[in-house]
Amino acid sequence: MQRLARRLYPYGAVRTVLRGPVRKARYVVAPSMGVTYALGIDTSHMSFLGRFLRDGMTVYDVGANRGQLALFFSRVVGSRGRVVSFEPVPSVFATLERNIALNDLRNVTPFCMALGDSTGTAEFAFAESRSTEGKLVTVEKTSELPGTSVQEVRIERLDSIAENLPPPDLMKVDVEGGAASVFRGGGCVLDRARPLIYLELHGPEEQAGVRDELQGRGYRVESLAGTPVNDPTAEWVSPLWCIPA
Repeated sequence: MQRLARRLYPYGAVRTVLRGPVRKARYVVAPSMGVTYALGIDTSHMSFLGRFLRDGMTVYDVGANRGQLALFFSRVVGSRGRVVSFEPVPSVFATLERNIALNDLRNVTPFCMALGDSTGTAEFAFAESRSTEGKLVTVEKTSELPGTSVQEVRIERLDSIAENLPPPDLMKVDVEGGAASVFRGGGCVLDRARPLIYLELHGPEEQAGVRDELQGRGYRVESLAGTPVNDPTAEWVSPLWCIPA
C-alpha cells in the first residue's frame, strides 16, 4: 500500500486535496505532506481551531513546515485576514513558498526564520526524511534526533518581527522544544495582543515555559477537551489550549 501511494504521490509532484477542510487546495508532495493530506486524514486539529477562527483574524503560524496549516488558516480568515508563517529550514521553506504560490494565497506572509529569545543565527538539527521534527540545538536537551545534520538558520525575536505586522489573534506554536524560547522573545506581543495559543508540547522545557511565560502572564491553560491544566509540569497534556485572561 505504501509503495502504491508513493507511485501515485511521488515527491515533488503537485496534487490536489480531495477531502477535508482544505479540499481543492494544491500542494507539492513531500515528506509529511503526502496521500494522507490529500485524503483529509487527521484533521482534528483543524476542526478544533476552526471553532475559534473568524474572517479577518490574524494568525501567526510558528513552525509552519510546508504549509499544512497555513493553507487552512488562509482559507478560514479570508481575504481580510492575515497569516504569518515562520519556517527556518530553507529547503522546507521553499516548498512552503511554492504551496502559497500554487494557491495564490495573498493573505499569507512567510518568513524563513526560527523564533526565539535571541537575534542572529542558530544551529538547527534537521533530517529531510523527518522534516517535521527539526529543532534548535540549544532547546529541549531531553529530545535527541538521531540521523540529523546541523545547519545554520536565521533566528529572531517575535517582539522585533511583530513591530511591522498586525498583532496576532491566534498563534499556533509547534517548534519541537523551542516554545519557551519563542515566548521569552515575544513577551511584549503576549502582553499587548493577548492571542489565543494552540501549543504542541515536546518536553519538560516547554512545559516549564507554559507555566512561567504563559500562566505567569495570566493565561488559563486547558486540554483540547476543556479540562483545566493547572500545572503543565505535573502531567503530560498535549496539545494545550492557552487562553488569555
